[in-house]
Amino acid sequence: MAGSPNRIVFQNPEQVHRLSAANSKFAVDLYKLHTSPADQNIFMSPLSISVALAITYLGARAQTKAQMREVLHFTDVEEGHLHQAFTEIQFALNRPGKPNKLYMANRLFAEKSYKFLEEFLAASRKHYAAELAPADFR
Repeated sequence: MAGSPNRIVFQNPEQVHRLSAANSKFAVDLYKLHTSPADQNIFMSPLSISVALAITYLGARAQTKAQMREVLHFTDVEEGHLHQAFTEIQFALNRPGKPNKLYMANRLFAEKSYKFLEEFLAASRKHYAAELAPADFR
């Protein structure tokens, strides 16, 4: 992701485009679930929700992972490029020299007695700047 402040060069622009389209599909699905009755106001950030669920998806396996992949429309993105595409989208939204920034507070809260795989923790830091915060849920 190099380039001038006005032009972004993505590592894999096709996958970034696919992920943006997948996030749009998820956003429409989400709004359809929460826009009834029509006279109520609603505010949500589908990208923030997608990012939070993508962090969760990093640790999902088997049927849970398959179901999340379907609901979030991640099926439209190559599995090996999904999290890097999220990284690139977040960079594009917050690139240096731009007057607007989108701040997302990414944090993992987990039962302090549970041991997480280092691979999961490293990937959540790398792609989402999400650190693990141990908590006592008892």
